[in-house]
Amino acid sequence: MKSQDVLLLIKLICLEQREREQQRLAGEMTELIKQGDAYLSDQWRGWEDYSEQDPPVHKDSYSVRALQASLGISKTEIAYALKRCQYIGLLRVDPDTQLPRVNSKALLGFIEHGLRYVFPAKPAEMVRGIPTSFSAPMLQGKLMSGGDLIHVWPDAYGNRKGQSVTPLFKTVPGAVKKDHSLYEYLALIDAIRLGNAREANLANKILREKVLQS
Repeated sequence: MKSQDVLLLIKLICLEQREREQQRLAGEMTELIKQGDAYLSDQWRGWEDYSEQDPPVHKDSYSVRALQASLGISKTEIAYALKRCQYIGLLRVDPDTQLPRVNSKALLGFIEHGLRYVFPAKPAEMVRGIPTSFSAPMLQGKLMSGGDLIHVWPDAYGNRKGQSVTPLFKTVPGAVKKDHSLYEYLALIDAIRLGNAREANLANKILREKVLQS
């Protein structure tokens, strides 16, 4: 298994969750239509806002070409990663949709018990970058780490300065700029890679709740 495999699996989880959210919103829209045009017009602005923030997920979103564009991983490496993950049981192909689906429980087990040993991380020199782990915006107030220094993925356009942390894969800084959910998941994973027992346990709990949400 390679580190880009984990990045790919997390991206696929993000896509599937957005898919389910789209289906939920579509069902709600159907109910609004049934209740009348007047009520629908009052609610329409929220639907517009949502569609602008999250481009629709469709079958092509799972293509090797689309995954290459969103993750910055070559099409060849994505194809190999899909095969590896399917071979070891972390991925399956849905027989109805033919879309790749992640074995989330197995992946969470690996992240909790093996990730920090297979893909370790240690803070290094001070650089400009993108906050990660306990320092990521979405985790502030949830996870506390000793010391005043923050952890960042090195990035020339980053808006914070902190201790350098090698990302799970070299394309992570670019990929998270295109997907807020992916950023949140990878920051949690870094909290598991970097944190002490208490911090890693809390990060695992949050990650598990987010991944297994209905």
